[in-house]
Amino acid sequence: MQSSELSVQGQNLIQLYNQYCKNKLIVDRRYQRKLVWTRDEKEKLIDSAVNRLPIPLILLAQRKKSGVEIYELIDGLQRLEAFFSFMENKYPYKGEYFDLATTGDTLDKLHSGELEQKQPIMPREASLEIANYQIPVSVYRDAATSSIDEVFRRINSGGRRLSLHEIRQAGVTGPLVDVVRRASATIRGDGTFTESLTLGEMEKLSISRKDLEYGLDLDRIFWTRHDIIGAEDIRSSGDEEVVLDLILDAVLDPWPTSGWQNRDVAYGLPRRIKSASPAEVEAAINAVGVENLQQRIVAIVELIDDAMRDHGSLGRHMVHLETYEKGTQRQFQAIFASFYELVFVDGLQPLSMEAIRDVLDNFWGGGLSIPTGGSAWGKAGKATLYPEVKRRLRKSFFKPEPKSAAKQLNSRLLIESYLQGPVNEAPLAELKQGFCELSNPPVENVGLFDEVMQAAVGMANWGRDASGFILIGVADKTSAAARLEDLFGVSSIEIQGKQVVGTQEQIAHLGHDVDSWWLKWQNKIRSAPVDSDFSTALAHTFSPIVCDGRVLWVMKPRSLGKPITYGGRFFVRVGASTHEMGADEFLTHIALNF
Repeated sequence: MQSSELSVQGQNLIQLYNQYCKNKLIVDRRYQRKLVWTRDEKEKLIDSAVNRLPIPLILLAQRKKSGVEIYELIDGLQRLEAFFSFMENKYPYKGEYFDLATTGDTLDKLHSGELEQKQPIMPREASLEIANYQIPVSVYRDAATSSIDEVFRRINSGGRRLSLHEIRQAGVTGPLVDVVRRASATIRGDGTFTESLTLGEMEKLSISRKDLEYGLDLDRIFWTRHDIIGAEDIRSSGDEEVVLDLILDAVLDPWPTSGWQNRDVAYGLPRRIKSASPAEVEAAINAVGVENLQQRIVAIVELIDDAMRDHGSLGRHMVHLETYEKGTQRQFQAIFASFYELVFVDGLQPLSMEAIRDVLDNFWGGGLSIPTGGSAWGKAGKATLYPEVKRRLRKSFFKPEPKSAAKQLNSRLLIESYLQGPVNEAPLAELKQGFCELSNPPVENVGLFDEVMQAAVGMANWGRDASGFILIGVADKTSAAARLEDLFGVSSIEIQGKQVVGTQEQIAHLGHDVDSWWLKWQNKIRSAPVDSDFSTALAHTFSPIVCDGRVLWVMKPRSLGKPITYGGRFFVRVGASTHEMGADEFLTHIALNF
């Protein structure tokens, strides 16, 4: 492991909160756990501060991002979020709320209207005692990404009380881990496109019961709504273990044994069993594509969720739940694997949501048996059961005409994850309402292609490991959505504060269908005046995506690890804008970011 300077010092909450307000505390979602502390757990932490009891140290990695010093949280995410959310009046301690006039930063937010003082107010002296509470902070300076990953793995595989999956995934990276983590977050509702978030952005994605007034309600997440696994399972990453099993079923042939040792082997941990190796799993995933596989997993979950919408729990619908105290995880896994094959292997489509719902009604009461309990689920049992499950589900599907882009499964969950977070201010995100000018009559926006390509190149030039997304078919202003409704008769749907309008009406107005428009833009991207490796990769990512019947387009530019130009000009993303730089300014940017 690379040697780096390590220092330990005491910092009070006022100092740490100031760094938080300056957006200098960063969370890397590649390895950080979800925010899952309950209000009771948070109040116990405040009690430690009130009684001057010691708590474990906070571990930060000091790094530079675009020349600005930031601190990446390696250990202490739950604790810092609990302290800062208390200081911002998001929950009380013993019925009293922190006095916002106690610190300069909370007072500034009170005056600006960002925070509102809740009642009853904790005495100023008590609030000040908490704000001055000293926490040991260890700063790991000049740390490389590989070193941070290794430190995190060692911390989280040690003596803390973690679940099997939390220990399994600690510090592990790779395609399988990426798909499990991203698909799981998207299904839960806390997915984001970017891997790096400020702590302030991260807390909006916390998972809790209704006793907290922010974050995601644990009881409304897909897995708990449908009685597949319990709320406590989600807090301990049990949902990610379920998704891991779904992924292995989807990509491995024959269907593998589902058991804790098999999961460990897939993640690279040594176990004395014969199971698919990490290399075999990675090859199987790469054959499908990491992003494509993530989208497929989420799409099947969304298909099932859509079929049950307004009709209660899937678990109670497909089995007599009272006989399954541990939920319906294996029943769901078998149905998921069969749906996945029907859609993505056989190329079938659902007859209707009602047909799906009908075939699932009391599905496991019709002579099918499935092993329950905590032991491994052997591949021999799956080889017998899965084909029969698939045969019974087949009647709710049909073979469509040759595949059209417009006939994809719904991907609303994926769109929600793209639009979650500060998209309007993000340098690696760009939203466009569509392909037409909003004139009357509407005409093609002939400058859009260059705008999109300049933004894509600007994202690739943002840094050595930059990865961005451009989404076409989303308006960030209600006025634009209203204008589109006037011109094309399309109604928008609001997702994460953005107006999803779709593009199929605009494309039809321009004399194309979805498939011909797709081909036209892919050809334009490939022939654009830009590095050929970049244009080829970018054209491959440009594709339609369906959200509640509306066709959007996504493009995902990635850095080549070197700077590139567009038409011989230098473009870089600065905030949410694409900025053209002169040669000297661009060279300075390269020196800082490549």
